[in-house]
Amino acid sequence: MKRLVLSLVVLSCLAVAAGYGAAFLPGPSRSWAPWCLAIGTPGMLLSLMALGALRRGRLPGALGWTFAATFLWCAAAFAVSLALPAREGPGGPLLLGLPLRAAIVVYGVGLVPVLILPFVWALAFESLTLGEEDLRRVREAREAREAREAREAREAREAREALEARSAAGREAPESRGGAPD
Repeated sequence: MKRLVLSLVVLSCLAVAAGYGAAFLPGPSRSWAPWCLAIGTPGMLLSLMALGALRRGRLPGALGWTFAATFLWCAAAFAVSLALPAREGPGGPLLLGLPLRAAIVVYGVGLVPVLILPFVWALAFESLTLGEEDLRRVREAREAREAREAREAREAREAREALEARSAAGREAPESRGGAPD
């Protein structure tokens, strides 16, 4: 699952890059460029959400379906706003005070996911948090790390003391044989 999600992140980024890159091509604007952005942008956002929600290589609960549905919803909102004819201006259609195409993007891409995703996250919260078994493994890992660090510190101290003792014994050796130090 992680490989799939990472692939979606890369593909979405490539789509967005192609959409922006088309602006630098010579000649007239490319009709496919906004469609790359319309698909790539929600793809990138939701695949990054999925990547962050992965636990042990899989998406818990209904998050996978929620992310897929949210991607489809946002991509559809962008696609509808691109497909509608440009009729903004005086006398153009308004939806809740905004020009129709802008309203579809603002409400469809901005508002609907903000209302839905927190509820799904709250429902999936229990499966996303650490359970007793997870906490036990974290504690054991911490204790093992602390024991290893204490052992390494003790070994380093003993090695330093042994080196100092050998060094001190080397300085005292000529005097113990009755000779003068150099």
